[in-house]
Amino acid sequence: MKPLTKNMWRAIKKPLGRFIAIVLIIMLGVLIFVGVKASGPSLNDSLSKTLLNTKLSDIQVLSTTGFDKKDIKIAEKLSDAKAEAVKFKYVLAGKDKSAVALFGYQSQQKQNKLILRSGRLPKSKNEIVLDNRAKTKYGYKLGQTFTFLKSANLKQRKYKIVGFADSPMYIDNTERGTTNIGDGTVHFFAYIPDNQMNLDSATLLNIRFDSLQKYSSFGNHYQDQINKKIIQLKKLFKTRSKIRSSQILNKTLSVIEGKQKQLNQAKNEVDQAKKQLVEKSGGLVKTTPKLDQQEKRLNVQQKKLSGLLKKANQNSKTVYTWQTREDLPGFSTYGDSSNRISAIANVFPAFFFLIAALITFTTITRMIEEARGQIGIFKALGYSKFSIARNYIGYALMAGMAGTIIGALIGNNFLPLIVLSLYKNYIPIVAVVKFQWGFFALSILFSLIATTGAAIIVVFNELSEKPAALMQPKSPKSAKKILLEKIKPLWSSLNFKQKISYRNLFRYKSRMFMTIIGIAGGTALILTGFGIQNSIAASGTR
Repeated sequence: MKPLTKNMWRAIKKPLGRFIAIVLIIMLGVLIFVGVKASGPSLNDSLSKTLLNTKLSDIQVLSTTGFDKKDIKIAEKLSDAKAEAVKFKYVLAGKDKSAVALFGYQSQQKQNKLILRSGRLPKSKNEIVLDNRAKTKYGYKLGQTFTFLKSANLKQRKYKIVGFADSPMYIDNTERGTTNIGDGTVHFFAYIPDNQMNLDSATLLNIRFDSLQKYSSFGNHYQDQINKKIIQLKKLFKTRSKIRSSQILNKTLSVIEGKQKQLNQAKNEVDQAKKQLVEKSGGLVKTTPKLDQQEKRLNVQQKKLSGLLKKANQNSKTVYTWQTREDLPGFSTYGDSSNRISAIANVFPAFFFLIAALITFTTITRMIEEARGQIGIFKALGYSKFSIARNYIGYALMAGMAGTIIGALIGNNFLPLIVLSLYKNYIPIVAVVKFQWGFFALSILFSLIATTGAAIIVVFNELSEKPAALMQPKSPKSAKKILLEKIKPLWSSLNFKQKISYRNLFRYKSRMFMTIIGIAGGTALILTGFGIQNSIAASGTR
């Protein structure tokens, strides 16, 4: 082993605490940078995995007149589109007459699959699955009877609770959207067998594109593609809305026309009875109380039919409401949260890299001052400046790389899991953590600037001196009066130890700044940790 290499290993082994201090401070900076930076992508990856497993629809269409098989075929004319029609409406139900989002459950359903938390899915006509929120927040239990109000218009009003589940359509467990019934707030969702809902047709059309599932739901490419798909779908359904309106209106008119014929026939019978009465009485009697009562009854029925006709014209108008994942309760908020957490790492770790640079600068300066004689000897023996500098640059490089690797591994693998565990209290997601190679490479660059960069500056500054000067001890700094010494009443009141402390504090400014920034960074780290935790908790209870 070459003398210079031996010298480097001695520098590491002899004052081991110094080397470990640099490694730890670099590790801490990288841990925070990589860990917090990885938390944002981990949140997105975890959500993407959950949405992939449950097959959340990309686009949802609500119709005032419902959907049939032809609507599904029209939607699937789009390349790669898969469509499913389900029954859905808002109803009042439960012990508090709460607003509930009610869905018709189909065992063959392929989109928006429920995430079962306890119990099982419905098997018979009198069974219901409730939102897991109904259990955790409103106290419902398995085996209890859940009652709907009569206005819900179901085959039956009472159902047995057989399970609790989460849904990918409600990614935020604290929010279920709004409605125009009850208190205006949807409290939870529920699923009953599809055939238990008295609806002529499905009211919600779910559309999904397999080719878009590889992209992040919050990314610009995904959003652009979805907007294009909606424009294409609107064109396809433009003529369909008129056809659907005519179908619904004609169906209702055929029933009204049948009743109108019966009513007209009854009116003719009354008129004929009146004519016969006039003929028999010679014009003395034109009507009877019984005929008048019957005529009034027919007039009331005529008014009802006119009202039904007016209502049929209104209800047959087909209006489509389009929504994407961004419109689902809490979905966009989740994406904003992951971006905010990533943004924290853009500034915060700078404290730690700055501290690392100061510590390295101070450490390398001390090392060189202690080894001035050795450096002078090596220089006198003919070793080049680069060969001698390599000894100390290698020292800083090893410390920087060791701290970076350890910090990146711990930060990337553990910090995102902590953030995800906090979110799992409010959001039903599957934890996914991938190693962020880009952030790892960036942290290497920062740590090398902080350690190796500082070492290069100090070493080459010392190597500019001649061997003879290096082999002599460095002359101490000339004594200078500090500011406090000029304030004589204050200075004279201090004892000896206090005076020494203040002199050292102002003489060695790099150490002073290192201490101040170190304490500031440590305090900021603690406050940031509590801040992230409280922010997540606050978003879950807003």
